Amino acid sequence: MKIVEVAEFYSERGGGVKTYTHQKLDSSAALGHSTTIIAPGKSNNEIIYPGGKIVFVKSPALFIDPRYHVFSRDNNLNTLIQSEKPDVLVGASPWRGGWISGKWTPAKGQKKPLKVLFMHTDPVAVYAYTLLDRYLTINKIDHIFNFFWKYLIRLSNMFDVTLVGSPWLASRFSSYGLNNVHSIPFGVELSHFNSNRRNNALRKSMLQKCNLHDNAILALNVGRHHPEKRLKMLFQAIKKVQEFKNIGLYVIGDGLIRPWVERWSKGTPNIYIAGQEDNRDHLANLMASSDLLAHGSASETYGRVIAEALASGLPIVVPNQGGASGFSGPIYSEIYKTGNADDAARAIIAISERDFKTSSNAAVKYAKHKIGSDSNHFVRLYDFFTKDLAL
Repeated sequence: MKIVEVAEFYSERGGGVKTYTHQKLDSSAALGHSTTIIAPGKSNNEIIYPGGKIVFVKSPALFIDPRYHVFSRDNNLNTLIQSEKPDVLVGASPWRGGWISGKWTPAKGQKKPLKVLFMHTDPVAVYAYTLLDRYLTINKIDHIFNFFWKYLIRLSNMFDVTLVGSPWLASRFSSYGLNNVHSIPFGVELSHFNSNRRNNALRKSMLQKCNLHDNAILALNVGRHHPEKRLKMLFQAIKKVQEFKNIGLYVIGDGLIRPWVERWSKGTPNIYIAGQEDNRDHLANLMASSDLLAHGSASETYGRVIAEALASGLPIVVPNQGGASGFSGPIYSEIYKTGNADDAARAIIAISERDFKTSSNAAVKYAKHKIGSDSNHFVRLYDFFTKDLAL
């Protein structure tokens, strides 16, 4: 089966989408398929992998984050898609890349591919909720942005199916009228992220970077430096916790608001901004050697970092909205009111006062039995393409 994906969110310096894309190429090779990823880039380039290839099309940089690029009207993607002769055409963006995929039609005599809109983002939650939920109810925000839901409905109607990576998001998008929404739940690299990597010497080193001794609590945050991650609120929560607990926050990530993140961190002691971590082995070690994950984003469509943390044996503190909340459970997690630093502080204190080993074991058990592996996700994805839709 030949899959062509127009992946507007892919970047060699990206996070979750980059990880997912490379896992897809690996799985494509293992399962006997061929996948071509078409992505905007700094220059025209093609990288061959065992499971297919990534074709970069020279495109302008995203002005708010130069790590990413966006397709322009000058990009002749129709000819490129045509040359790949896809059995399945995936539009993995609600922006220009999605519209290009949705409008594309095969040449005369070429069979029509299955057209899939894969939604890796929830734009209303990422932008509107993040900016406005301190002032307006979610229902009011959705009402104001009804025009954008209509935009997404028009886009999804150009495809045979809309795919998402979690059941709760499938339910959300279906409730707003998107076309034929299905969920193929994502997984996690269980063999890579695991609690056996916990290293007390590494933990001590991380706490030292937070200017703390090894008897302190080590909280971890991993993610892009973007407003939706609500890092300023998390820093405020940590500062409140420090009135009662000896705690540090180790922050992994980078992004468009990095200068603001650096500035905000100066208002709270014992925060270390580590920057981007591209070494997946080292990231897994850092996760397993921490004491809890503090997560701020309420607009995750899935929450890969949270799944990886649970597989690593980390208790989690997550907001009560978005994909993050879908990972919660009574032993290994605490939920707080989205955007509320006081409630986030309460949740961090509550999780830190539980027995770590008990919470950690519960997190690992949940990851193994409820999240499952990435390989299972891709088997289900390709089965969906071939069997459920009779390709």
